[in-house]
Amino acid sequence: MLKVSVIVTNYNYSSFIGRCLRSLLSQSMPTEEYEVIVVDDGSTDNSREIIESFGDKINAIYVENGGVAKASNIGIQAAKGPFVMRVDADDYVNPHMLLIMSEALFWNPDFGFVYCDHFRVDEREERVERIRLNTVDKLYNHGAGILFRKANLESLGLYDVDIDNCEDFDLLIRYLKNWDGYHVKMPLYRYTQHGNSLTDNIEQRTEREKTVREKHNLYPDYTHEASRILDGKKIDGQE
Repeated sequence: MLKVSVIVTNYNYSSFIGRCLRSLLSQSMPTEEYEVIVVDDGSTDNSREIIESFGDKINAIYVENGGVAKASNIGIQAAKGPFVMRVDADDYVNPHMLLIMSEALFWNPDFGFVYCDHFRVDEREERVERIRLNTVDKLYNHGAGILFRKANLESLGLYDVDIDNCEDFDLLIRYLKNWDGYHVKMPLYRYTQHGNSLTDNIEQRTEREKTVREKHNLYPDYTHEASRILDGKKIDGQE
């Protein structure tokens, strides 16, 4: 039974996309229980050549450049599994990630989504630090690697395509108003920090975050307006 659809959004990450896909195709989860969908967002490098080298092991979709939110929505709409996870093309994952997180979500219908800790790694794949996503503020900054229920995402209208950065922040604010998540305290996701990473553009992300907060009437002290999660439990805004 197909359980998980992993969506990889890629734009000119030919240096990383192969590693990302190899990590996803090497999962301990039975192959018939998950699929890998790659949405290439109009890359102009040799990403397509690398993606096509994986043949029918993945479902490749090529679109004109429209931004990560639009590319993510295209992947979600193509997904056949009831659970959906987005993975950035420059990142990669632990070989047991899909099995652990999907089991947690499958056996707990009260969980709206499942998320885990990250290892931040450099371009040589050396671990720099463990990122513990033990507060919602930290979760807001790491929208990839979260296992959602597809039906819930669809009910929210998916990602807001008018937001070209912090689209994950916006989605999580809307999602947390309706469903709680569960924190797997294991660093299963490998977040690669490099000069071309979208999240490394601090000035742009800060500006977009401000826009998202204004959209939802969430200002610097917004702890009581937004649902907050700590180690799998909803809390009242106290860290």
